[in-house]
Amino acid sequence: MAVSLGKPPVVNLVAIDTGSTLSWVQCQPCAVHCHTQSAKAGPIFDPGRSYTSRRVRCSSVKCGELRYDLRLQQANCMEKEDSCTYSVTYGNGWAYSVGKMVTDTLRIGDSFMDLMFGCSMDVKYSEFEAGIFGFGSSSFSFFEQLAGYPDILSYKALSYCLPTDETKPGYMILGRYDRAAMDGGYTPLFRSINRPTYSLTMEMLIANGQRLVTSSSEMIVDSGAQRTSLWPSTFALLDKTITQAMSSIGYHRTSRARQESYICYLSEHDYSGWNGTITPFSNWSALPLLEIGFAGGAALALPPRNVFYNDPHRGLCMTFAQNPALRSQILGNRVTRSFGTTFDIQGKQFGFKYAVC
Repeated sequence: MAVSLGKPPVVNLVAIDTGSTLSWVQCQPCAVHCHTQSAKAGPIFDPGRSYTSRRVRCSSVKCGELRYDLRLQQANCMEKEDSCTYSVTYGNGWAYSVGKMVTDTLRIGDSFMDLMFGCSMDVKYSEFEAGIFGFGSSSFSFFEQLAGYPDILSYKALSYCLPTDETKPGYMILGRYDRAAMDGGYTPLFRSINRPTYSLTMEMLIANGQRLVTSSSEMIVDSGAQRTSLWPSTFALLDKTITQAMSSIGYHRTSRARQESYICYLSEHDYSGWNGTITPFSNWSALPLLEIGFAGGAALALPPRNVFYNDPHRGLCMTFAQNPALRSQILGNRVTRSFGTTFDIQGKQFGFKYAVC
């Protein structure tokens, strides 16, 4: 997503993340550790060059809310300059950002709004974007701040499609959407129990024709997570079912991936005569099928490329994983790629549309 920050404006490309709430971009000066920002992500933002940039003070209500929602264990304040600070970590530590909170002008079309976001001075981030914009349910998420400007956002909804092929275009639409187009159905959308995010109720998981899930459970929708995380018991059933199906086409479960809580397979040739090179899988129509069902009858019948992918180091891997440390299951972005998805927050429903991008 392209955002125009400050005056004079700086345009940055940022990742959208429905699994987090804080928005941040890499800023100048980067005092500790910087990530290599791609040229297509735009120049590094310098709040000192924007005449509309203002610091968020330590004593402000917003700084207190930030500390509470991010569950910071220590005072989030740079006392010398009275600047509110933040610290956020993603997943198992694959990325983090630490910095100061600022408020500056964001331009959307011909409209302007004040946006509170983080200026990162210490960051670990391996993607090309300038930063991450959180679309979670807390008051300081990008989407909730945007909802405070009804002349910009007249209806609280977010629609997007992430393409399977990254060279193809996707889309993101804020506001009203075509309700009749959701041929995958709708399911109730609600605020997550343990996190300031949005969740669905998963009622069914069918793998290779076998129903593995028979009871309802919460599943957070996280566009920033690649893998779909399941409860360990559900993951074990999925592992067993898919491994049996894969053996019938000559593919074996790898023990290394098992230790990493992933599900990966090697062909008989690569498994028995390992020489350091993995033959990429290509017979996609031979793979077992998966379907995820949600409350209200909405269902995701997943194409094989949304379930499996070729990993040059592990073999043919699934986009599902387990993470016992998580307190909820997560619907990651690999399984929803090519689907149009809509967070209708105002209508409290989530919709799917097949084969959109």
